[in-house]
Amino acid sequence: MQLTGRRKTVYTALRTICAFLLALVLGGAVFLMAGFSPIQVYKLIAKGAFGSGEAILTTLSYATPLIFTGLAFAFAQHAKVMNLGTEGQLYIGGMAAALIGGYLPALPRVLFVPLILLASCLAAGLYAGIAGVLSNRFGANMVIVTLMLNYVAQLFCSYLVNNPLVDEQGIARTAKLPREACIGRLVEGHYLSASIVIGVVLVGVIWFLLNRTKLGYQLHFMGSNRVSAETAGIHINRMLLVTLLISGALAGCCGATQVMGVQYRFTDGFSGGYGFEGIAVAALAGNHPLMVLLSAVLWGGLKSGASAVNRIASIPMDVISIIQALIVVFMVAPKLMDTLCAPLKGLLLTREKSGAAVE
Repeated sequence: MQLTGRRKTVYTALRTICAFLLALVLGGAVFLMAGFSPIQVYKLIAKGAFGSGEAILTTLSYATPLIFTGLAFAFAQHAKVMNLGTEGQLYIGGMAAALIGGYLPALPRVLFVPLILLASCLAAGLYAGIAGVLSNRFGANMVIVTLMLNYVAQLFCSYLVNNPLVDEQGIARTAKLPREACIGRLVEGHYLSASIVIGVVLVGVIWFLLNRTKLGYQLHFMGSNRVSAETAGIHINRMLLVTLLISGALAGCCGATQVMGVQYRFTDGFSGGYGFEGIAVAALAGNHPLMVLLSAVLWGGLKSGASAVNRIASIPMDVISIIQALIVVFMVAPKLMDTLCAPLKGLLLTREKSGAAVE
C-alpha cells in the first residue's frame, strides 16, 4: 500500500530530513579524518547560516535562485522528463532580460518588470522546447540533448558579452539596466532581492498546477506509465513539449531575476552553477514543489555556512562540499532511504488505514 495525500507529503519531508542528518553524520567522519572537529564545524556552519539576521538574509539570497531551478527540474520529473538543461535555460532567460531591459526604451516599472520576466520565461521555455522537438521528431536522447544545450547557451551568451555587447570598459558584460527594469531589494542594505517573493509564489502555483488541474493529472499519469497514458488518449509528444516549456520557463525566470534583482546586467559566467545545484535541491526535496522551498533554504544555508567556516576557521570549501554531495547520494537512492525510514512509513500507513476504516 502506498501513502497518499498529506501523509505522503509528511513522509517525503521526514525522508528528506533523514537523508540530511545521515549526510551530516558521515560528513562528520570526513571532518575527523581531515583533522577538524565535526561539532565545531557544524556550530560554525549553523552560526554562519542562521546565527544572525545578516546570516539569515545571506542564506535566503543563496537560496533564491535555487528555488527557481529546483522547481524547474522537479516539475519536469513529475512527467519523468529528465531536463538537465536548466543551466543553459537560465542563461537564455538572463540574456533575454538583459537585452530587453538594457537596450529597449524603458516603460513604467509596473509594466516593464512583468514584461521582461514574461519575455525571458518565454525565451527560455522555447529554448528548452528544442530538446522536445528533437526527441519527438528524431528520437534524440533527452538527457544528452538537454545537457549539451547547456554548453550551446553558455558559449553563445559568452560570445555576445565578449563581442557585440561588451561594455564601454571592455568588460564582458552588458549595459546596466535602468531603474525601471530592476527588481528592488527586499531589505535595504542587503543584496537579497524581492525575487524570492516571486519564487515563493511560483512554488504555490506549481503545486496547484500539479495537484489541482487536469494538466497536473496528465503529467502524473504520463510519468507513471507512458503506454497507459497514451492508451487513455493523452498526447505524449505534446505533453513532453508542454513539460519542457514550463520547466524551461521556470529556469529562465531564475536567470532573469538574477540579472534584474542582483547584478542589474548580464555578466559572463554569472550563474555559478545554479542550474546544476537546482537538480540537487530537487533531489533533496523528493521532487515535491513545496519541499523545494525548504530544500533550497537548507542548501543555501550550507553554502552560507560554508563561506563563514572558510572565512573564520580556514577550512577548505571542498571539505564542506562533501556534505552536499552526500545529501544528493542519499536522496537519489530512494530504496536505501525507504529501507532506513521503513518504521516511519509503517507508522504513517497504519494511521492511514485506521483513518480509512473510520470513514
